[in-house]
Amino acid sequence: MGVIEKVVLDDITFSRLEAEARRHGRSIGDEAAERLSASVPRLSKEEIIAGFEAIAAMTPKGVKQTDSTLLIREDRDR
Repeated sequence: MGVIEKVVLDDITFSRLEAEARRHGRSIGDEAAERLSASVPRLSKEEIIAGFEAIAAMTPKGVKQTDSTLLIREDRDR
């Protein structure tokens, strides 16, 4: 986990962040970390597809896959 040692905010931004932190029941640092984390893109489309392909590669060749629609319907019917 990374640590940001010092960040300087203007008074208006700090006040708004402080109000939001209070509203969410978090510390100002936790609120800032949540906002920053939410603003940073997660995985790219290519990275997601590569992950799917890696998972698919773990399935032995010739093993028939079950259609997920059938599994969902079966679960809902229970």
